[in-house]
Amino acid sequence: MKGITIKLPEGLLQRLAAEARASGRSIAAVVRSRLETPGPAPRGSVHAQAADLAGSLAGSTRSATNDRRRFRR
Repeated sequence: MKGITIKLPEGLLQRLAAEARASGRSIAAVVRSRLETPGPAPRGSVHAQAADLAGSLAGSTRSATNDRRRFRR
């Protein structure tokens, strides 16, 4: 197994140390278990996730273009 070095905010390190003490494991073991646990699966399709953005230009008198002169600065 290879090792890595990471820098963490003090508060996060304290929470990891407290969890390690409570579970009787090392901080490295707690971090490994967190990394190996899959996160929540995305819900729905890409369209469902971006549905609130669809039609966000509706009612605008300006066309949806990539003309850089029209970008806000």
